[in-house]
Amino acid sequence: MIANPDIADAQQIRAFLDAQGYDSTTLTETLGRARPPAEGEQQQMFDDSRKITTPNVLVRLFLLGSPVDVATYEEFIPQPVRELFERVGLTSVSDGMVDARVVIIPVEDLLFASDAFQILGSDEAAEFILPASTHSANFLRLLTMRGKVNTALDLGCGCGIQALFAARHSVSVVATDISPRALAYTRFNAMLNNIHNVECLEGNLFEPVAEQSFDLIISNPPFVISPSESFVYRDNAMELDSFCEALVREAPAHLNTGGHLQMLSEWVEIAGESWQDRIAGWIRGCDAWVLHARPLAPASYVQQRSRDISVNSDATDDWTAYFEKHQVRAVHPGMLTLRRRAGDNWLHVQSLPGDVVSPAGQVIADGIDAVDFLEACDDDSLLEATLKVADDLAAETMQSDGKVTGIYLKLNNALATDAEIDGPVAAFLNLFSGEREVSDCVNEFAATTDADADKLRGDLLSIIRVFVSRGFLVPIDTDQA
Repeated sequence: MIANPDIADAQQIRAFLDAQGYDSTTLTETLGRARPPAEGEQQQMFDDSRKITTPNVLVRLFLLGSPVDVATYEEFIPQPVRELFERVGLTSVSDGMVDARVVIIPVEDLLFASDAFQILGSDEAAEFILPASTHSANFLRLLTMRGKVNTALDLGCGCGIQALFAARHSVSVVATDISPRALAYTRFNAMLNNIHNVECLEGNLFEPVAEQSFDLIISNPPFVISPSESFVYRDNAMELDSFCEALVREAPAHLNTGGHLQMLSEWVEIAGESWQDRIAGWIRGCDAWVLHARPLAPASYVQQRSRDISVNSDATDDWTAYFEKHQVRAVHPGMLTLRRRAGDNWLHVQSLPGDVVSPAGQVIADGIDAVDFLEACDDDSLLEATLKVADDLAAETMQSDGKVTGIYLKLNNALATDAEIDGPVAAFLNLFSGEREVSDCVNEFAATTDADADKLRGDLLSIIRVFVSRGFLVPIDTDQA
């Protein structure tokens, strides 16, 4: 665990790592990746770092978690740096070998220290702090809206990845966690990256900030649904998805008007209950934009989560029985974006067709704007609106046995929203050039059919609402066009 370094220590460590090319760009160029090896990658990373150099000694220690013999370590790492690493708690020496006590992960131009993986096999395993390279950490980082704000909160900060990225577009950030170990890493990582507007507070949920409110709350909470309490970073003592429910219910009291909560979550679908109704029941005083990934059957969920960290077969059986006891039909993963707003609030669900690998915060902000537009439009005002096909919408003809079976639509943005439509709907979509009102497009399309015009108009407006909500059609402000 990090041993209370000061700013000077952290800056010296950062300067040495920078000088040795321990950064995302250089490591990716030399190793093909700037993170610890996934299953099947370790040997390749060993091979790529086999030449004994100072950068490769650092890779062996802080990315691969592989011990280095003292003679090699002393030859390639200067004595003042060796003393600094040991004093701060980055390394330890035993039986002629040097071990890293942390992993250090570059993410963009920032560095993040967290617990070395060998801790998982020790008495400290329950307090393990996840590295910044985990999928969930980067999933939330890429989904976070990056508009300028005064105050931000990272609830459940772990190693501090969300807090430090939020610090770049926030006047001040509060990072909270129930784990003192997590807060120690967040403080160190803030110093390591020369970031000075992050305050760390210990406590559960909103207890440390009981009297405060924020423009942005970000949370990657311990959302895994299981009967276990083995790991602080993923498990919680509350039943099923009650922890996430409590977070969502309490969040509005800590959001400024117009402020947003963005959090990862998993929620259950209970027999005889709609999962949409379950989520809706959590939310008060906020609009909700839900990014919904593919749900998993309980058996599949247990199998997938068991691979995250080794779980014995007895525990797996208990896990499955836990879901059966509570009549869980599926587990739904996703990200919730709430916006505090007075009045009649809305809930919109957006399907996620694949992974997110590039910044998507602006896409989510645009999605919220699109739903706002639709909520403000009755049918008459929608007919008077001007829409255009999104610039990044691509269409591909689908065929089977030489016959056209439909059109595949895909937005070439960070969420890659897609849909399959038929030929007539595609022809209708193509009418929206941004130069005519919706009513003109509807009338032109209606003129080509024999259907009842009034009924067709209602059907077409329903299609338009879906297309706008998914970003395929974009409203044009004719006053500014």
